[in-house]
Amino acid sequence: MSDNPLVNLLGLEEHARRATNSTELGFVMVNDSRVLAAYRQAALFIEGEGLKAVSGVAGIEAGAPFTLWLGRVFKHLASDEVSLAGPTDLIGADAEEWSEWLPPCALMLPLKDRDGKRLGNLLLARDEEWSERDIALLTRASDFYGHAWAVLHRPSPVVEWKRKLSAIPRYRLKLAAGIVLALLFPVRLSVLAPAEVVAHDPAVIRSPIEGVIERVHVRPNQKVAEGDVLFELDRTTLTGKLEVAKKALSTAQAELDQATQQAFFDPKAKGTLAVIRARIEERGAEAAQLEELMARAQVKAPRAGVAVLDDPAEWQGRPVNVGEKVLAVASPDDVEVEAWLAPADVITLEKGGPVILFLNADPLSPVSAKLLYVTYEAIPQPDGTLGHRVRAELAEGEVGPRLGLKGTARLDGHRVALIYWLARRPLAVVRNFVGL
Repeated sequence: MSDNPLVNLLGLEEHARRATNSTELGFVMVNDSRVLAAYRQAALFIEGEGLKAVSGVAGIEAGAPFTLWLGRVFKHLASDEVSLAGPTDLIGADAEEWSEWLPPCALMLPLKDRDGKRLGNLLLARDEEWSERDIALLTRASDFYGHAWAVLHRPSPVVEWKRKLSAIPRYRLKLAAGIVLALLFPVRLSVLAPAEVVAHDPAVIRSPIEGVIERVHVRPNQKVAEGDVLFELDRTTLTGKLEVAKKALSTAQAELDQATQQAFFDPKAKGTLAVIRARIEERGAEAAQLEELMARAQVKAPRAGVAVLDDPAEWQGRPVNVGEKVLAVASPDDVEVEAWLAPADVITLEKGGPVILFLNADPLSPVSAKLLYVTYEAIPQPDGTLGHRVRAELAEGEVGPRLGLKGTARLDGHRVALIYWLARRPLAVVRNFVGL
């Protein structure tokens, strides 16, 4: 032991920090602290564990009277600050027994961890009063004693996590649990798509021949009956060809009559009869074909319904090819929903899944429908962008809205957690941005 108290303090600190277990550290506290100040007896008490070490003894008898008395003294005198203690600080039998077990002047030193939490107390007792110098040195010693004890008894990550969790206010835990449960609440994964009310099975009217539309006899949404004329193609060329064909047929018929009369007097004329008859059949077939084309130039409605077309004035005078769509005849009561789903919004959708249509004309009265199909391949939409065509039939008992009404359709898929529903689009954007 050196005469320099600071050297002794540093040496004692080194001994404390090198202790490999709590038994060695407790021995250093109650026995080696004499290098700083003289005392006759020392004891170490740890919160939750009880009496851990007593100076001058190798072990502690748990049921011994001295051990029981020291336990009561520590519980009564334990403090977060350095304090002096003596018999006058106790009451009753414990105060009377003080002189039997300890010297009259005691110093109570708290042991704290780095967070300031008291781990226990070190009691040093002697016969003379404690000087300020001794108290200062021992107070410094109690600081590194507490640090060394906390290091040796550092809790596991699980225990530390439980301690921190228990320190959180209960209302915050309830709030966090409520948020987690809300984020795990199952909701339907849904997407939105622009939609329109279209005919379920319209009769598409196409141009039967190549030509120019001369006149459109119907207006948009006009009711038509089966057999009504919808539009006419220009027949000027056909009329001229039909007249030429008829005159050629008349000429051939006259030649046949003349050849028949000559055949009575000239046997050679009989040979031309077969040729003339073949020519007559050819001219007749040509005239019949032209008459059929003349009839087909008038396009009639194949069934009753309403005419679905653009402005008729735009069609008049327009040349059309064979098979080109001009208009459609649809039943106003037989409608379904057509939507266009963007490729980025495609989710797993099953046939018969719910579809809700919110019409622009009446958004507060949604229309229920059931999914029919979603095309696998993205095709050009009317506006030129790519999309997947979606068709849905109206739910049973649902009153069909008017043809041509537009709105927004909500397509519902499988149920997922709310957190996935909220994070699906942001995650897709981040994934596209970082290239994952």
